[in-house]
Amino acid sequence: MLFTILLLLTFSKIYFTEDFRDFFRIFISNKYFTSHKRTISVFNLFSFILFIGHSLVISLAIFYFLKLTPNTTITKNSYLLYIQILVGYNILIGVKYLIEKIIGEVFTIHRILDNYIFYKITYKNLLSFLMLPFLIMLIYKWQNSMIFAYIIFAIWGIANILILLKYYSKQQKLVLGNWFYFILYLCTLEIAPYFILYKVFTSAQ
Repeated sequence: MLFTILLLLTFSKIYFTEDFRDFFRIFISNKYFTSHKRTISVFNLFSFILFIGHSLVISLAIFYFLKLTPNTTITKNSYLLYIQILVGYNILIGVKYLIEKIIGEVFTIHRILDNYIFYKITYKNLLSFLMLPFLIMLIYKWQNSMIFAYIIFAIWGIANILILLKYYSKQQKLVLGNWFYFILYLCTLEIAPYFILYKVFTSAQ
């Protein structure tokens, strides 16, 4: 899986050199979002390749987190658990995406949601790749370090929250004007799905 992830990154760097450079500079430059060549879509080839790599990294991180959890037991067919996590995570993201698109069409706010989804997925992709070196260390050096695993997930979780807060702060007028629906959306589509995913896999072991 690690080799596949590295291949995807290498392919992206070779065939989408400009996008790749702008993507890894989004913390210091908005060019990736503002370039006239950029279409606000998660289905362009470059974004899709990055999302595949992102899902492989996150699924691998969840797998090793479960492996280190005292109350779970990983059997010899551990690759099946990884596949289940990978499929479950992608189904979760796919369902969330469809619901968000439906909400956008029903309430005629598809342009706002398209920008939000693209922003969110772009940063999630980047954070997963930034987490990759630490995940490699967890796999090969600190194999039984639950503390290191918790630190990785805590940093990743906090980074995701800060990125969402950054976006929401830029949309203060929209958020404050619809605070009830915003909180409802936040609980149902940004918090609950990941909690459910975690409970499903931990209870299944």
